[in-house]
Amino acid sequence: MKQVLISFLVLLIFNPLALAEGSLEDFSNIDRAWDGQEAITNEQFEEAIDTLEANKKKKEAKQRKKLIKKVGGGGTSLHPGLDPSGEIKPMSDIDKEEARILNVPVHLIIGDKKLDKGFYRILAERKDNKIYLLFYQSQFFKGKVQAYETDDDFGEETIDFVKLSPYNQNFVQVVYGSLDVNAYAYIKFEE
Repeated sequence: MKQVLISFLVLLIFNPLALAEGSLEDFSNIDRAWDGQEAITNEQFEEAIDTLEANKKKKEAKQRKKLIKKVGGGGTSLHPGLDPSGEIKPMSDIDKEEARILNVPVHLIIGDKKLDKGFYRILAERKDNKIYLLFYQSQFFKGKVQAYETDDDFGEETIDFVKLSPYNQNFVQVVYGSLDVNAYAYIKFEE
């Protein structure tokens, strides 16, 4: 059976009739391959990128106004993640797809806040040349911690990952990886 398959492939490869229709030596159309395509300048590319970023910022501002209006327009909220005077970071649909789920089996101490045990969606944010890991539960922003950018993929087989592991008796290490950034952070915990 194996010999029949090999001889069939050899006949197919060396058969001149099989190559007659799409000859490999005919490059007459190569000069017209890019007809109709227009080259753009660096300035045009930068303008397009700036326009996309401006549209993204407008959409985020609109979502922020909508969230503040939902909370009560400037009063205080019983939910600390939705305090209009604080940082409001609603999770967009794109962020929900990009976020990675992390099971946190201990209470994390972020600044003066205590994050309870549970499942969190983790996103990375680059702001002022620093990387921050953002913690969400559902759509509610719970806290952020400064992380350190690295080229290390932490031995993970996938591009997108988040993992928590013990570092020492007082800290855990959170490692985060995505197409944009790989980062790690040390966070104080209590049981």
